[in-house]
Amino acid sequence: MLTNRYSLSIIDRINIGHAKVVGMEQDLKMTGNPAAYSICLLVFFPAYMLAELPGNMALVKFGVARTLAFLMLGFGVSTIAQGHVQHWSILAVCRVLVGAFEASTFPATVVLISAWYKRYQAHQKLALMYSIGIIASAFAGVLAYALALMEGLGNLRGWRWIFTIEGTVTAVCAIPTLLFVVDFPDRAKFLSLEERTIRMQQLKADKGDVDTEQISWKNLKDLKDWRVWLVTFMYFCNVCMVYGMGFFVPTILTGLGYSGLQATLHSAREFICSHIAATHTTSAWSSSFLADHIHRRLPIIIFQGCVGIVGLGLVSQIHLTPGTRYAGLCLCVSACQSNNSAILIFGQNNIVGSAKANLVAVLNIAGGVVGGVIGSTVYMAKEAPTYSTGLAITMALQACLILCCIVVWPINVRGNRKAERGDIVINGIEGWRWTL
Repeated sequence: MLTNRYSLSIIDRINIGHAKVVGMEQDLKMTGNPAAYSICLLVFFPAYMLAELPGNMALVKFGVARTLAFLMLGFGVSTIAQGHVQHWSILAVCRVLVGAFEASTFPATVVLISAWYKRYQAHQKLALMYSIGIIASAFAGVLAYALALMEGLGNLRGWRWIFTIEGTVTAVCAIPTLLFVVDFPDRAKFLSLEERTIRMQQLKADKGDVDTEQISWKNLKDLKDWRVWLVTFMYFCNVCMVYGMGFFVPTILTGLGYSGLQATLHSAREFICSHIAATHTTSAWSSSFLADHIHRRLPIIIFQGCVGIVGLGLVSQIHLTPGTRYAGLCLCVSACQSNNSAILIFGQNNIVGSAKANLVAVLNIAGGVVGGVIGSTVYMAKEAPTYSTGLAITMALQACLILCCIVVWPINVRGNRKAERGDIVINGIEGWRWTL
């Protein structure tokens, strides 16, 4: 159910990119205002950022299922509304609502998976969910292509059907979310008291403190942990690339010579590439399996960051054939999408306590929101078809991501060696070690 919810949130988030190339700009009077589309993308992120913490606090107060079902209904209805606006300014208002209701989708998933699984099990679970989300991203293009062919049906433009149908599916799926999503381990009603106790003991032996706690003012001290901010910056660097690719793939493809509908359809292939790559070393799931097996995150993140830079380099070379640049686009999407789960789990692996885990997930993904703002604005239409500024900034941030990994790796190694010699006790727990 978490995968279903996350997949729908991705589709509802990026469908504006598909609607743009099949007539939305002309109908909503965006063509006379070059900044209109970027504004509609941009307003999503402040709303998303501001609503994250209240949404995650509601998970503990009201229960996971009820909170997520309510929010899912909200962003489904908001998506439907986008298909019936008459001016881009009202579309921007709807995007604010989508951002606010979607805000807790991903951080809630990260926290819930981290709460249920041991440190070196969680990456595979999150990456599997993320891989399925990538498939959703792929079929968002295919679905948008099909819905755009409904042009004129019911006197609605094709792009309006994209929002209407996809939003309706999301709103309806709030019902199974309410019925089937599980709560935190110490509150899981489908387990007996004995089963809950056993699971909590297993988790405590692996992670230390696992009791479900509400975020409070005392957690402000957790903000002094430099590792929290490092992981937040790493996620920011990666998400800039994720959002840039997600929103502007159809536009970039148009620059490569595809028509509007062809661009929407072809945008599926490079997102499917991310899942196909999941069977290889640069993929989301296989890399997570390897990372969990060898108890390492940083080498995987570094390698995939390098793959992303190579892909960006290919896309930036306008003298290359469209097919070669398209292959580079596939590498970009595969690398950055695979790294998302790796970075978040790296952050979760290096903290103790559910309240801090919740706060860190919110903070990390808030960093991603800022990356989303950058990714949504640096690919400027006036620079088509080269998009030199956007590609250069994205490449520089991928290099920063790699540099962060190179810096923290030896620091964590030294800390673990001191703990093994008995010089220190990490996070107040005997036997606990930093994840590398």
